[in-house]
Amino acid sequence: MAKTTTRPKPSTSKKTEATGSAAPEGAAEIRLIPLEQLEQSPLNVRKVAASASDDAELLASIRETGIKQNLVVHALSETRFAVDAGGRRLKALKQLAEDGIIPADHPVPCLVEDESNAILTSATENLQRAAMHPADQFEAFDKMIAERRSEDEIALKFGVSVDLVRRRLKLARVAPEIIEQFRAGDLTLECVMAFTLTDDHDRQLAVWNAVKSGYHIHPQSIKRQLTETAHSANSSLGRFVGIEAYEAAGGVLLRDLFDDRDSAHMENPELLERLAIEKLQAAAKTFEGTWKWLEVHLSVDYGAFRSCGRVYPQDIEPDPDLLAEEERLIAREEDLAAQNDGEDRSEAETEEYYAIEPRLREIEALQRERQPYADEDRAIAGVVLTIGHDGVLRVEKGLVRPEDIPAAPEPEETTADANGAPSPARPQVTPPTSSTPMPTSDPAATLRKADGISASLADDLRATRQHILRAHLAADFEVAFDAMLYALCEQALGRSYNNEALDISIRPFQAQNREVLHGETVAQKMLEALEQDLATDWMKLEKPGDFRAMSALPLADKQALFAWATCLAVKPQLSSDNRPSPIIEEIGARLDVDVAACWRPTAQNYWGRVNKGHAVATARKLIGDDYAEERNRERKGDIAAAMERGFAETADETEGFDAATVARTTRWLPEGMVFAGVTEADAKMIGDTPEAEEGAVPAADALAEAESDEPSSLPAFLSGEAA
Repeated sequence: MAKTTTRPKPSTSKKTEATGSAAPEGAAEIRLIPLEQLEQSPLNVRKVAASASDDAELLASIRETGIKQNLVVHALSETRFAVDAGGRRLKALKQLAEDGIIPADHPVPCLVEDESNAILTSATENLQRAAMHPADQFEAFDKMIAERRSEDEIALKFGVSVDLVRRRLKLARVAPEIIEQFRAGDLTLECVMAFTLTDDHDRQLAVWNAVKSGYHIHPQSIKRQLTETAHSANSSLGRFVGIEAYEAAGGVLLRDLFDDRDSAHMENPELLERLAIEKLQAAAKTFEGTWKWLEVHLSVDYGAFRSCGRVYPQDIEPDPDLLAEEERLIAREEDLAAQNDGEDRSEAETEEYYAIEPRLREIEALQRERQPYADEDRAIAGVVLTIGHDGVLRVEKGLVRPEDIPAAPEPEETTADANGAPSPARPQVTPPTSSTPMPTSDPAATLRKADGISASLADDLRATRQHILRAHLAADFEVAFDAMLYALCEQALGRSYNNEALDISIRPFQAQNREVLHGETVAQKMLEALEQDLATDWMKLEKPGDFRAMSALPLADKQALFAWATCLAVKPQLSSDNRPSPIIEEIGARLDVDVAACWRPTAQNYWGRVNKGHAVATARKLIGDDYAEERNRERKGDIAAAMERGFAETADETEGFDAATVARTTRWLPEGMVFAGVTEADAKMIGDTPEAEEGAVPAADALAEAESDEPSSLPAFLSGEAA
């Protein structure tokens, strides 16, 4: 198709061979035809109109630079021509004429050909076209900037937004070698954009060399490696210090130029940590002289305080105003939650809903702050100040080191001294053991509420955990025998509430939604296989023949029956419950139950039922700040689906996580799901970031083993059908 490279002058027409035209040889003619004589051709194959934004770009370009490509027409008469190719250009010219920018008889360069070629010409123009590569756009814009043209002028001439021009020009921060990989199709535009976090081309190339051999190159992997020595401004440490204080102290920021939220990373970790410690030390001055000891830490492990005893503040009447506000907020939260899971809420109601939980936590903290500690308690206890996962100061009061816990009084001790005066009150210290009841009604429920874990969700987690424990207990006679013998002794030796010897009553617990909870789970398959192999033919006989037949069974059959009956008696609990049975935890530990290999949190069974803040905080802690910020911008349903993928066994394939991250997400479990004392590795998974240990088996591999002919995670006698 013939093209003109400059605006044509109104001169005599000339006959020419149409370069690239579909017209027959000798039949093509370039003419300048008045705009008013041109009209859309019914033979034009384009029926679906272009987008308004595309038309606006073309209009702006023609207004600034004129027609750069001729139209293709066929004659309807001596003064009327139908446009077979170039309909959008004709539309733009008509609009310019209507706006008075060009005259109605403006000369338009047209290739005139025979009507018989109209459809072929129209199809050829619309099919044989390709969008300009972003790298080519960048170079074109960059050359125009070198010619001292402004971003606004470039946008006007190309008919694109100024923002697009600026985004393309930002690619100048990327090393030329990486741009060439982009041209070759080895990198996506999103990956190239990720490299703009830094201007250091050497650093960019080092990261590129590290990721280029991967099966799938993910933008988040590039960002993580570019910022591996930096802290996100949205991290708990970054939020605690604040960008203003960090920059005022001379800190350098790495900014994500393509992030609308203007995400930044603090590149001087030593400075950031020093500022955080100074801020913690300033806050600690409030407690100086009133407690036995003070400590400040940038972060602490979840179980860091379990080795300490606790003293608690004295009970006083709650503030009536705060109490009334709390009751009002709880009622309002329930009303909003009942609105079809948020689908029927307005934007204002949605904001109100997500503001309730933080305020309830504030009220709870305010009520606690009002409770005073006794002088004798403060004399043996201390305070730890650290940074919470939300970037807010966290103060842990009343911690008693093991060496400071007073010895239990001897029986002969009296409450008076030698002179008959009353002895000083002995501090009441809760010892460092998880089985000791806390001096509140249900602290576990209070902690769960902060994450949006409702009572019904906690019940489902208990039922799931108990179902998994059942499957393992039913497969192990020795543990089942010991557990049942212990229960028998509790009954027979008068240690239970019902002092009836050998009156054992097994009432199998049934979860209300067990079909949904258990479904095609590993534990359910184990139980079905075990039940199928039980020797139960003796039960079809009349008494006492059934007892004689059972007594004659081989020992292995008896053991299987005993273990099965025992597993049905197990009660559901989470290890984080207020007063969990240590025996159930010991049973799970002895069986070495791998809950993570049997259950993963999904949108249905977990992420769709917890607060957005809990999901985002968990993502931030286990995956990273960038991933968490992406989730924070999503709706609840999208967050739940993304978290399900990120915490599934296939996270390395579906999400592009690195090995260390996969080791964390595929083994993570909600607080209380791990059986206390199972293994050191599993213990690190209790609601916190696990450490990737050498030789650790990913959950995906563990499940694969569970479905093999001889599963290492299943009992030795369990047949292959059980998997």
